[in-house]
Amino acid sequence: MKRRSLSLRLLLSNLAVVTVGAVALIVTVSLLGPRLFDAQVERIGLRYGWGTDGTSPGGGGPGANGGSGQQATAVEAELDDAFTHSLTVALGVAIGAGAIAAVAGAALASRGVLRPLDRMRVAVRRMAEGHYDERVPEPSDRELADLAGDVNALGGVLQETEQRRARLVSDLAHELRTPITSLDGFVEGLEDGIFQADAETLGAMRGETRRLLRLATDLSALSRADEKAFDLQLEEADLGAIAAQAGRGLAASYSAAEATLAITPMPDLPVRVDSDRMGQVFTNLLRNALQHIPAGGTVTLTGERRGALAAVTVTDNGEGIAPEHLGHVFDRFFRIDGAAPASGGTGIGLTIARGITRAHGGDIGAASPGIGTGATFTVTLPLRS
Repeated sequence: MKRRSLSLRLLLSNLAVVTVGAVALIVTVSLLGPRLFDAQVERIGLRYGWGTDGTSPGGGGPGANGGSGQQATAVEAELDDAFTHSLTVALGVAIGAGAIAAVAGAALASRGVLRPLDRMRVAVRRMAEGHYDERVPEPSDRELADLAGDVNALGGVLQETEQRRARLVSDLAHELRTPITSLDGFVEGLEDGIFQADAETLGAMRGETRRLLRLATDLSALSRADEKAFDLQLEEADLGAIAAQAGRGLAASYSAAEATLAITPMPDLPVRVDSDRMGQVFTNLLRNALQHIPAGGTVTLTGERRGALAAVTVTDNGEGIAPEHLGHVFDRFFRIDGAAPASGGTGIGLTIARGITRAHGGDIGAASPGIGTGATFTVTLPLRS
């Protein structure tokens, strides 16, 4: 498909406007001009003693003042010709001047529009080539400034995404390197006779392979979360009961960490969900809270109705989250001040939990008064109607 340039379209549109205006002007003047002119000439003739039939109003008919009547008719005809000629010349000059002005205006307008667009096109092309730090100066026109702002925002998002991708690759390599190095050490020790193939050694190796399996499972879940491709088996259930069951499943872990998990009574929270998937969400949240509280810390599980929403909240009295980090806690492999992901986890549990919840039409929010004051994670889902 052949595309026309915008500058040509602006020029043609301006010329079309001039042409339509010129045609309307010519037709209007051609129809009204002679009639109005004749009426004015007739009024002037009456003022000077000429009749409408070319005779003097005080005379005895055409014969009495035939000479002056013929003279008046000739003068009127010459005036008509002069008027028509002058009007034609004036219209021609006006149309020509209008066409020139239209071309000049279109050239200036297209230049003012196309120059910022060309800069944006170059910037977008450089972004496509991987130069995500490319930015476009905002023009003075509001619409073009808005477009330039959107292009710059796109560049910022792409730059941040690329940084996250690089960090993801680095963190994933780190997560893989640790168990692989451990397994390689066990195998080398077995080959050299340092380790014996007893239950203790095989159990340690099995722990590392399970860590790799858990990482692969989490990455698979993360991919489905990004693609919003969870295979949900929806059923009617109580969100509070699902959360409480997940808490009971972690009772041993909390006991081993000398932490307290308090599950408060909750109202009925009927929802339509995949119970296994939502159980995974609360398991991730409760396990994450356990990893960020000190020995003797407390995690509280509460539930309530918020209008048409069911809300279940996981609150801890642990490390807390700085305000500038609240918006990133659900980012994959997010690290605070370069810290490694929590021990025993892959660093993407919260990302997966949010993806699962959003696949159900709900969401997860994070809140914290600040460092050292604990954190609160709230799962909200639509109540079953």
